[in-house]
Amino acid sequence: MLPGKVPPEILSRIVFTHLGVLDSSVILGPRLGEDASLIQIDEHVIVVSTDPITGSKEDIGWLAVHVNANDVATFGVAPRWFLISILLPNGTTPEELGKIMEQIDNAAKTLNIAVVGGHSEITERIDRPIIVGFMMGITKKDQFVTSKGAQPGDALLMTKTAAIEGTAILANEGYETLTKTIDDRVIKAASKLREQISVVKDGVHAFGTGYVHAMHDPTEGGLAGGIHELCDASTLGFEVNYDKIPIATPTRLICEELQINPLELISSGTMIMSCSPENVESLITAMKSEGVDTTAIGSLTSDPKHRKMHIDGKTIDLERPTTDALWSGLRKINPT
Repeated sequence: MLPGKVPPEILSRIVFTHLGVLDSSVILGPRLGEDASLIQIDEHVIVVSTDPITGSKEDIGWLAVHVNANDVATFGVAPRWFLISILLPNGTTPEELGKIMEQIDNAAKTLNIAVVGGHSEITERIDRPIIVGFMMGITKKDQFVTSKGAQPGDALLMTKTAAIEGTAILANEGYETLTKTIDDRVIKAASKLREQISVVKDGVHAFGTGYVHAMHDPTEGGLAGGIHELCDASTLGFEVNYDKIPIATPTRLICEELQINPLELISSGTMIMSCSPENVESLITAMKSEGVDTTAIGSLTSDPKHRKMHIDGKTIDLERPTTDALWSGLRKINPT
């Protein structure tokens, strides 16, 4: 298998067939295209999700909080409680661990999240820190949306721009390499995109409008992978218009330099959502009032095999990424 998420067919065949006992309180368990699971306790539902940080050396504590918080927010629920497992390579200093914990603390305070537990250890089996987070939120019964809630004919929308997280990671990890060919100001602007990685406001406010049927957080595999995953969950197809997809100038320039596809670059910071066509403008206006730019980029179809993109006057299949473009980009900026 290639670096990145385990392919859907292997998840379905190997992972999803080995899930322990059935529990009636689990109202949404592991499935393709869903960012978290749902556990009902009396009149409330707990949203639980886990995600690692493996592709970045910088800001990993900060990223761990935000990436896991984003998964909970795709249900329209605010994240509240966070646990973290920190694996450190041999030789890590207390000061380096302290830096990671400061990042976790600052990010958690920004989102009003309590860090309630975790684990840390030194291991000889890795050469860089690896963090795995576990986030929880709570809501009332029926006060959430899921990826499978998308409906045929829905408009497909996205917030902000594509490949936000991947652009920031490449700018931070490859500053010395990229500034040889791209203006220093562009790379600094790319690095600042990290400030847009949270989609908690996007998800909670979008749900509050009452317009959205489904939301999804496109992480590994980028926007293209995220659209496929949302349609996997809802058993739908899609048509997207490439020219309508907002791609920030720093993202475009870095991807051109590294010869990678911005639609396949990890895209935390973007929220994909669907709503009825008649509510598109109202949703865009409501999101704008909260400072979140939102763009309609296509529509959902009833045929789950119909997964198309309009580009340069042609209609092509939008292929599911087999690996995230981040890994190719990192190899090119650091070939050793």
